[in-house]
Amino acid sequence: MSVLIWSKLYPRVSSSDPALSEQLSLWQHESESTALAIMQGHHFLAASPAALSYFESLEQNFIHATPFDFSPRLQSSGRNSVEYGLQMIKKAAKGEVVSFNWLHMSQQGKELPTVVTLHPAQLDDSRVILVSFRPIDRRKRSRMSISNGFEKLPKELMSITLEDSAEAVYITNEDNLILAVNKAMCRICGYSAEHLLGKTPQNLKLELQLEDQAHDTPLKGRGSWQGEVWKCRSDGSTFPAWQSCRRIYADNTVFFVNLFSDISEKKTLEAKLTQQAMYDKLTGLPNRFHLIQILSKAINNIKRSPEMIGALMFLDLNGFKNVNDSFGHSTGDKVLQLVAARLEACCIENAEIARLGGDEFTLVLPECHNRQEIETFSELILSLFEAPFEINGQKFYLGTSIGISLFPQQSDDPNQLLSMADTAMYSAKRSPNHVRFYNATIREAAEKKLHTLNDLRHAQGLGQFSLAYQSIVDLESNDIVAVEALLRWTQSHGEIIEAQDFIPLLEEAGLMVNVGQWALEQACTQMLKWHQEFDSSLKISVNISRSQLEHPDFIPMLKGLLTRTQLPANALIIEITERTFIRRPKLMTKVLVQLKEMNVAIAIDDFGAELSSLARLSSLPIDSLKIDAGFAQRVDNKQGQKLCKAIMQLAQTLEIDFVVEGVETQAQRDLLLSLGKGMGQGYFFDRPVIAESFTLELLSPIYATPQTRYRVLGR
Repeated sequence: MSVLIWSKLYPRVSSSDPALSEQLSLWQHESESTALAIMQGHHFLAASPAALSYFESLEQNFIHATPFDFSPRLQSSGRNSVEYGLQMIKKAAKGEVVSFNWLHMSQQGKELPTVVTLHPAQLDDSRVILVSFRPIDRRKRSRMSISNGFEKLPKELMSITLEDSAEAVYITNEDNLILAVNKAMCRICGYSAEHLLGKTPQNLKLELQLEDQAHDTPLKGRGSWQGEVWKCRSDGSTFPAWQSCRRIYADNTVFFVNLFSDISEKKTLEAKLTQQAMYDKLTGLPNRFHLIQILSKAINNIKRSPEMIGALMFLDLNGFKNVNDSFGHSTGDKVLQLVAARLEACCIENAEIARLGGDEFTLVLPECHNRQEIETFSELILSLFEAPFEINGQKFYLGTSIGISLFPQQSDDPNQLLSMADTAMYSAKRSPNHVRFYNATIREAAEKKLHTLNDLRHAQGLGQFSLAYQSIVDLESNDIVAVEALLRWTQSHGEIIEAQDFIPLLEEAGLMVNVGQWALEQACTQMLKWHQEFDSSLKISVNISRSQLEHPDFIPMLKGLLTRTQLPANALIIEITERTFIRRPKLMTKVLVQLKEMNVAIAIDDFGAELSSLARLSSLPIDSLKIDAGFAQRVDNKQGQKLCKAIMQLAQTLEIDFVVEGVETQAQRDLLLSLGKGMGQGYFFDRPVIAESFTLELLSPIYATPQTRYRVLGR
């Protein structure tokens, strides 16, 4: 491993801080054991041997890389690595010593939980940051210094050991004449001992020398040296070797002991590992490390042509997750290979293609005349996904979303361009044509999302979550038969956010299980109060997310919750969406069966909003369908009435109940009742309100006395 750059730059690092100056001196002698790196801007200039070993990286791959090349996109905290890392670097650039926990990734993909400390320093007259990496799980143990025992052994034994060593050994005098060789020296170089003794390595041309390099240069001013050299065999062939030389004084005479080993296999392996480190194993495309190099080269080249622009396209496959979940990772891998092949066949002449991992691909367009040319190329990429990908007779229809950043106009930093294109890609998923160029609006939306995620992490601790309640009414009798609990978030500035606007963020941040459990317990506790005060036949309906159902402790948690709240299991309705079953259908079915065994009712929410599977529906142990609100809005036309009636008849055929959501007018209610007897929910009956208001405005007027139950009058 070369440490030439480190050994040249580190002695030139200084600091005006006395404590750091003292530490720099200590680290000078600990480069083999202390992981350090010198960083300027966002790029590494040099790394200690220990740092290269820690990141399992070669020096040529580490130098000019950034910390984000050795980091996942998101940290364990959920923060974006690039954004959070830049904040820390900015603090250090202002002269502050910054220490923080960070999840690094080695070049071979191993997770490295690390304490990173950024020390402001100077390299000659330039500002730099000295970075120290300390593994979080490292255990320091003191060890007693013991003798290696060699001084106790007979000299004859040492001589025999040296003679039979697998490493080549030859000893020379001050005139560089070979005085002794071992068997390995003769075997590796192809000479007999007689041929070697009394000659110099230069006479025998044992070592390839640079024209300006003398044979004794490495030992000048030092007592030892080691490094990589090229050796020659007797037949003229050459091979790489790792050689160490040491000057020894014995019996008032100077000797030079030289040991070397053939590292041809090691160099071949290194070349192979370098190849593997630069290319994706599954598709053969350049990987992230290689992409950064490709992008850096394209940026440097385009600066020579100011009239041109470059583009980085970030592609994410739409629908690929369903392939993995339904058909397994083996089929998913084959689909990725087909995608890579299709991209290469179409784009290889115009763009550099890379795979970042998962279902994420990038294309670098090094030279474009204008933005229209880039848009035309993006349309070509979209057209590649119009035809299905076929594997063993099975056709898979996928789409893609494309985010685009431009260089050097928007940035000349590869990692920042990648982050911009990534952000634009997420915005493209919500756009009609699935293509978005990075711009200020997208940046502001990304920043807003980041702030919202941060606020959500503290919302439960600050008591900002609450429940609103809305009745589910029998369409014929107008009786309240159940109450749905709806999650709400009151932000610090007082704005109340509905569940559909922040539930996806809770899922993304990994908070849904805890928040969902809190909401479920609050709803059950409230319904028990209403049972005690009004009617024990009322049911509480609560939305449950896929992540909650997939949690291994969901059923035990629910049993414990019902025991604590003392709410009968048959008073609880669990609402789930059709999408819940796509990811892990067998597990979901198993969980639903367990819920039925507990006597908990199950409702399919927003039925008809997505592609509904009748085959799946008939096999599930469900009790009711909640028909999507969109059908109630279309019930005033014949087609809407036919669709709504078809779903009602389906529910009747399956002998399950139905609830029509989104009922807003008397006319809608009357039409729905004429189509079939079921239940309704919506603003016509009542709006979601907090528990106290629901009690005062709805339940108390209906149950005027404990013995009498009144109907809800039509609004």
